[in-house]
Amino acid sequence: MAAPPLHVIVVGAGLVGLAAGLALRRAGHHVDIYERSHFAHEVGAAISCSPNATRILLSLRCDPKRFRGVEHLQDQTDEDRPFVTNTDLKSKYGAPYYMCHRVDLHVELKYLATETDGDGRPCVLHLGTGVSALDSEYASITLVDGTVVTGDLVIGADGINSSIRRFVLEEDINPRPCGFSCFRTVIPFDEVARHPSLSWVTTNPKAMGLVWHERRALVLYPCRDGTLLNFAGNHPDRRTNEEVQLNINAPSSKEDFLDTFSDYAPRYKELINLSRDVTLWPFLIWDSLPTWVNQRSCLIGDAAHAMFPMLGQGGAQGFEDIVTLGILFPLGTSKDSGTIASRLKLFESLRKPRASEIQDMSNRIGKGLPILRIDDELEKQLYGYNAADVARKALAAELTDIKALLRD
Repeated sequence: MAAPPLHVIVVGAGLVGLAAGLALRRAGHHVDIYERSHFAHEVGAAISCSPNATRILLSLRCDPKRFRGVEHLQDQTDEDRPFVTNTDLKSKYGAPYYMCHRVDLHVELKYLATETDGDGRPCVLHLGTGVSALDSEYASITLVDGTVVTGDLVIGADGINSSIRRFVLEEDINPRPCGFSCFRTVIPFDEVARHPSLSWVTTNPKAMGLVWHERRALVLYPCRDGTLLNFAGNHPDRRTNEEVQLNINAPSSKEDFLDTFSDYAPRYKELINLSRDVTLWPFLIWDSLPTWVNQRSCLIGDAAHAMFPMLGQGGAQGFEDIVTLGILFPLGTSKDSGTIASRLKLFESLRKPRASEIQDMSNRIGKGLPILRIDDELEKQLYGYNAADVARKALAAELTDIKALLRD
């Protein structure tokens, strides 16, 4: 008799947590997702989905029309050339490069994870349900109200401020500020279009812009069907209090944004002047964790490998995690604790070296090293990687080895 579906517990219902639930639902398992927030006011800036991420999202049946992604296609038209152009990524890597608003992609993943008509049993989403403890041996979590929930596999996808990471690692490992931070905001594109001095933006409606000068950079790209412009300003942090520098999503202002980039050309300051609801995000250095797995639990996404946004791979590496788990735990996987732990070790062996390497490359600026530019070789390393194929081959090899042992 085939093994019944696993009961999978996912902690965290952000992009990666919902995608993990979706991948394991489609594999045939029963998934409960626990999220501390109520999603009453879903916020966030944009996210770039390079081909290695888009390939996974499309395989999960995410619809670019529903998540309102803007495909990165724009040819160069600006004389000063602040734009990065990627016109042939789809033909080179079999998947497009989309620029999306996080809220739109989140809504799409939540819909697919919980809809009644999709493959497998819908994920059950428990909002306003924080997790205070994890028992990795028994795959059980303790909620903040004291309730204990036991499953077969626990996945920690609760982000950079993970509440269960210390239970997986059996120690506290915290980030450190590196002296850089980022202003973040979104601007309605029609407001930009009303300013003739900003034609350098509106004539490149599907391009990603990068304006770099003296360790500061302005980064801009469209999202939400091109109706919003995601806008960020990376810069050395002028705050000196380390505790303050650790504050994620601190409120800021366009005045601070303008002051930090006061020596930039007028057309760039004109764009900064349109900023609204500016927040300040520190760049925190997370060194590679000693492990991502502990018996029947694991960490994925930012909980496992948070990184600077310099290569646009933070979300992509989380999506590579989830597709790997979905393939390594097919329907019929034994509930035996040894089998679960063995598959998680295989997961770590496949994912940790690659994600840690990309984490190190992304975090170079925080270590005083020059930022890597994405040349052809690095582009192929990032975008050409197919996490699903790697996982399928690894699982097939493991099952072959098990059959050979049984024969012997």
